[in-house]
Amino acid sequence: MRNKKFVVIGGGTGVSNILRGLKLFTSEITAIVTMADDGGGSGLLRREMGILPPGDLRNALVALANSSSSMEKLLQFRFKRGPLEGQNFGNLLIASLTEIYQDFETAIYEAAKVLNISGRVFPVTLDNVHLEAEFENSNRCIGESKIGEVAFREKTRIKRLSNFPRRAQIFSRAEEAILDADAIILGPGSLYTSVISNLIVKGVPEAIRKSSARVYYIGNIMTEKGETDSYSISDHIRAIKDHGGDFIDRVLINTKVPEAELLKRYEEKNQTYIDISKEDMDYLKSENMKAIMGNFINDDQDCIRHSSIRICGKIMEDLDS
Repeated sequence: MRNKKFVVIGGGTGVSNILRGLKLFTSEITAIVTMADDGGGSGLLRREMGILPPGDLRNALVALANSSSSMEKLLQFRFKRGPLEGQNFGNLLIASLTEIYQDFETAIYEAAKVLNISGRVFPVTLDNVHLEAEFENSNRCIGESKIGEVAFREKTRIKRLSNFPRRAQIFSRAEEAILDADAIILGPGSLYTSVISNLIVKGVPEAIRKSSARVYYIGNIMTEKGETDSYSISDHIRAIKDHGGDFIDRVLINTKVPEAELLKRYEEKNQTYIDISKEDMDYLKSENMKAIMGNFINDDQDCIRHSSIRICGKIMEDLDS
């Protein structure tokens, strides 16, 4: 029996955390990451060099790396002073490889070879896209890095997310990976700017629907300032469905409440714990989605994040059932 093939779709630290756990179970992994980042070092390279944003790709590459710890630290190193202040070495490596090979796709492939990664990492699209959000108060905002900030300031929810310009097409190799997958994992991470930002690329939801893969959504543990203030689990799933994501089979939901002191620190940053309610369970049942619940929190006391080993172990167990 062949090894099952996994596709993980998202961006940011949430997905890179899951990749670290998943590679302990299998090397049949394809990470498909968002290309809409316009903030920080990625945004600067995007504006100055005209390349696609490398940050989310870098995080996925490092998560799947089998190179030395020194190499991983180097790829994540951020300059603290001088003209490169705030810039990340890994971003500069990808930018340099893009200049050398005059091709972004080849640059990612070469970076993957340097890091000896388990699996593959693909951009969701090779088109130059930005995110445009329409809010419930009818205002609009262009730019991934501004969306949560505007929503929080104006005390409004995101109504609709789209690409600007609206021509972004799925990268062909990402499409092939989705069609060939046995399991597709969405998230965890920023609902709109890491998960839905991939689903609004033309061809992504179509490929997921066409695939015979079982689709898992990893529910966030905490809300995110601006993007998902006061959101429930079912609110997250409704937003995904509203953006073409009517294909979720399983929802992984954490039931372990973090320590009170840790929760207080997050609440000071306008983030609250997402509890599961009867209404959420009724909604999942009405949508024919199976809830997989358990303690999915990492034992680290410094921050609230998923335990990638517990999450991936549950997915493996479910996939074999």
